[in-house]
Amino acid sequence: MFKANFKLFNKVALGSKYTPEYKVYYKNPITSELGSFFHDIPLRSEKDNNLFNMVVEIPQHTNPKYEVSKTDILNPIIQDTKKGKMRFINNLFPYKGYIATYGSMPQTWEDPAMDGDNDPLDVLDISTGRKLETGDIQQVKVLGSLGLIDDGEIDWKIISISNQSQDFDKVNSLEDVEKVYPGLLKGIKFWFENYKVNNEQKNEFLHNGNFLNKEETLEIINECHLSWKKLMSKTEAELNTKDPVIFTEKNVSNKFKSEVSKKIEEFQSKETREKLAEDIDGYDGKWYFKWSDDC
Repeated sequence: MFKANFKLFNKVALGSKYTPEYKVYYKNPITSELGSFFHDIPLRSEKDNNLFNMVVEIPQHTNPKYEVSKTDILNPIIQDTKKGKMRFINNLFPYKGYIATYGSMPQTWEDPAMDGDNDPLDVLDISTGRKLETGDIQQVKVLGSLGLIDDGEIDWKIISISNQSQDFDKVNSLEDVEKVYPGLLKGIKFWFENYKVNNEQKNEFLHNGNFLNKEETLEIINECHLSWKKLMSKTEAELNTKDPVIFTEKNVSNKFKSEVSKKIEEFQSKETREKLAEDIDGYDGKWYFKWSDDC
């Protein structure tokens, strides 16, 4: 079984965490050029077509809401903001931060013309006991999916397991997830239903809240990959106002990339003391309780 080395992909960070200036860029390890997490990383592993690349945005059990930017040049990973404050996900009992390692699938796009949320597909890695960082890129096996309706838009959550997991060979379907990680799928549904703790209404799901199996999920991924290809083929005149701006390693000027690389070198040469998340305006370390016997 092929187990990818993280060195196949590189990342570089600019700015201090928990600030609007913090950006994690993809760096092509072959060309050493800065590129896009959204567009320049292939959807599938080059070594095994059954494995998909996953861009890690939010490691398991952490709170900062990181995401691949659709508007910043080269689509770095940034921390989302809300009402002028850095955004953190609350602790929904019994889960600290995110219930699983969370990220996106490169070269996919949920098209708003098809009621999608205008983002790459979201993916969860259910592996446990592994330390990952924002901007890591790993290979995962798809197991199924859950369709969330978020602010009236379709927002698929792909369920997967990393090929670095000790349980990789044991888990090949959602049925296997129930056997190896009993209660996890129920917990994932509860978490996505309630993680916006200040909302009076729970989030809603497609398909009556039922998970889709592997085969159905692969069709969704293929559709979103085709949507991405159509997006990339659009001329400037054909782009809609809500479409993501297309930045890639090849179409961004060398001058811009050189300027960013210089800023990164200068930042890395400085001795900076990073603040704790608890010290940032917008962080809420409380626990929120929505569990019931009906969950």
